[in-house]
Parts: sequence; structure tokens; C-alpha cells
Amino acid sequence: MGISERKAREKERRRNEIIDAAERLFFKKGYEHVTMDDIAVEAELSKGTLYLYFKSREDLHYAIVMRGLEILNRLIRDVYDSQKKGLENILQMGESYIRFFREHPDYFKAIMFFDATKFDKVETESRLQILGDDSPLVFFMEVLQQGQEDGSISPDIPAAQLAIILWAQVSGVFEFIALRGRMLDLMGIDNIELIRNQIKVLLYGLAQKKEH
Repeated sequence: MGISERKAREKERRRNEIIDAAERLFFKKGYEHVTMDDIAVEAELSKGTLYLYFKSREDLHYAIVMRGLEILNRLIRDVYDSQKKGLENILQMGESYIRFFREHPDYFKAIMFFDATKFDKVETESRLQILGDDSPLVFFMEVLQQGQEDGSISPDIPAAQLAIILWAQVSGVFEFIALRGRMLDLMGIDNIELIRNQIKVLLYGLAQKKEH
């Protein structure tokens, strides 16, 4: 291993250690209650060294969001089956989204909070990365397009717009659960069942209607 390669690996290791430290604090205290000073102490670094790797708290939040999106991306791609119709794959992807919500709640909250408050505060290049070829949203759009081409999904709405509409609607229900979960408990409504039923309603609207 050459010197330059060794330095690059050391830099990446240090970068991941900083993200790990930020995760511990953000997940424990909440994003608005953690400062760069706190993160430097947690990572056992000087504040100056921390700023060599991340310019702001938003940049660190973004790095955590990207970790979460990588997990979500893997979950939805793992259930994709090229032999199935697009509509069937969308349903399976919905189940993967539910799994992500249940098994990785901290990453889910990180993504929701980032989308709502921090998206415009990171550099344009970073924002475009969220919409890159490996992003869950782009893959979702591609599967919707597949469904429109195989006749299982109505072609009335362009796939890109449809992806945004569905993503926003499903995210809205997840956010409602996060903010009003206690009310649902009092009503005897199971959170996961609510999400599954909402996905069914959305898929019913997506399905290509057969002419009689």
C-alpha cells in the first residue's frame, strides 16, 4: 500500500468516526440540541480538525441521511423482481419502506427532519447526490415507469411526478404517525396496519383500469 493510499484510507476512517460520533449525539439528544463543539468532544478531536472534514452541522446531518438512504436503497432493491409487474414490485417496495421505518427509526427521523428543514442548506452538489442513480427515489421512479410500460400502472401521470406524489403521501402518513401516534393508540389503530392500508389505497389508484 502506497503512502497516498494509506493517507486516503486514514482520512476516510477519521471521517466515518466523526459521523459515528455525530450519530450518537444526534440520535440521543436531537439535531437542534447538538453543536459542533459537542461533536468535536465526542469524536475526541479539536474543533479545527472537525471543520477540516465537515463545514457545518448540516453537512454532518447530510452524511447521516446518506447512510440511512443507503440502507433504504438496499432494502427496496433486495425485494425487486424483474419477473414481476411494476405494480407488484411497488407493493413490495412499500413493505421494505415499512421495514426501514420499524428497524431503523433514527435514520428514518434523520431523513424526515433533513427533508423538512435542512435540504436547502447543503451545497447543490450534495443535493443532487440525493437524486443520483443509486437513490431510492430514482429507483422508485424507474419501477413506476416499468409498471406503466407493462400495463400494470396507469400512464396518465408521468412517472417522475407520480414518484414525488406517492413519496410525499406515504411520508406524510409516517410523519403523522410520528407526531400523532398517541392519538392513534387511543383510537385502537395499529400504525403498521394504517401504513399498509394507505399503500393499498394508493396502489388501487395506480392500477391500470381494464376497459369493459
